[in-house]
Amino acid sequence: MKIIVMDSANVRIEFLNVPDYMIEEDIEQFLAEHDYSLNNISWMAAPIDFVPVQFHDFGICQANGEEIHVTRQARLKDFSIYDSVKEVKNREQEELAAALRLYGEKVDDGYEWHFEGECPIVAAYDYDEPCDVVILSVRVDKDGYFTIIGDEKNDRGNEHEIEIDEVFAGHLEYLTSEIGK
Repeated sequence: MKIIVMDSANVRIEFLNVPDYMIEEDIEQFLAEHDYSLNNISWMAAPIDFVPVQFHDFGICQANGEEIHVTRQARLKDFSIYDSVKEVKNREQEELAAALRLYGEKVDDGYEWHFEGECPIVAAYDYDEPCDVVILSVRVDKDGYFTIIGDEKNDRGNEHEIEIDEVFAGHLEYLTSEIGK
């Protein structure tokens, strides 16, 4: 759950991630334990990832003395590194799926590509350990689920499936760039 804290004493807004199970009393106790003065803040729970924000500029036109009002909308979001990595991974997966649908071989309910010769190598968590993995083939089905077959670079001869989320952010590009060549 997201908690938006407006601190009037320090003139700031803070955006906190807290466990979803917290109720009002838990949140106020949590805030007090983390040095928020309950007398100087207002807070609200927001069970969403993005919070719409509207900026207003009011002024007076120098030419005619009429009031000017300009509005701009934006979104406040959690800018943690985890969310940024997740966005990169999602974009890479979309690009990989698009390349497979464009250049891959149609099989059953999806598209696949088999790498030949010098296969792309990605960094991934394989058996919970980070390592280099030689990618032999990749497939996307009609629902957008991927199947990646790889082999650990330093322990060849053990082809197996690699989960797409186990591939490091920024590394699916190595597959996408080889498809269609």
